[in-house]
Amino acid sequence: MVKKMSYLSVLVFAIILLTSVLSAEPGFAETGGQVFFRYGTSSLKNDRGKQVFTDTLGTAGTNNDKSGWNVSAGLDTALIRKLGPGDIIGEIMVDYSKYSQKQVRQTTSALLGGTNNTEVTVSSLEVVVAPKYRLDGIAGGKLRPWIIPVGLAFLVNSPPSNDTTYLDIGYHMGAGVEYMVLDILSVGVDYRYTIASGEPNFKGNHSTASVYMGINF
Repeated sequence: MVKKMSYLSVLVFAIILLTSVLSAEPGFAETGGQVFFRYGTSSLKNDRGKQVFTDTLGTAGTNNDKSGWNVSAGLDTALIRKLGPGDIIGEIMVDYSKYSQKQVRQTTSALLGGTNNTEVTVSSLEVVVAPKYRLDGIAGGKLRPWIIPVGLAFLVNSPPSNDTTYLDIGYHMGAGVEYMVLDILSVGVDYRYTIASGEPNFKGNHSTASVYMGINF
């Protein structure tokens, strides 16, 4: 984890250095779009302990942590400019969340009559497509709060459920605020919540709270 954060710090520094140079170009960020990168905490409403593929029904340990971390990347494009006090933005985001990772009885080993315990990771991959309403006229246009009232989430859950299924869909919502440090560089915070439909025979409702950096264009 320390090594990953070191790589992330180097990447962030490189992007800030690049944007500092590019911001000298007048009018560079005029279309209202943004590429953003998020990192923060994630939390499941209900843990996945004592399932077949998470810990072999709790045979030797329970993989039941509900809180972990998330990392995301996304793209915002302007759909409707100047609708009332703000803009309607179209967002596409890919988010990876890790919730639990414990030494438990490995399912394949148990099926073969073994007693092998290994680390099993409980995680999810989420693809969100959503409209975002963003206010762009506060503090000279530097402060930009936004809200996602409704969005569609496509979920891939790992490990699979007791029914050996892993795909799900859900309702996604969120809110956040960002500040334009430079014309083409924003930093912000947000909170998001996804209500899963329960197609894999478990409800994977979850939330994320993250900081993010956006490159505006």
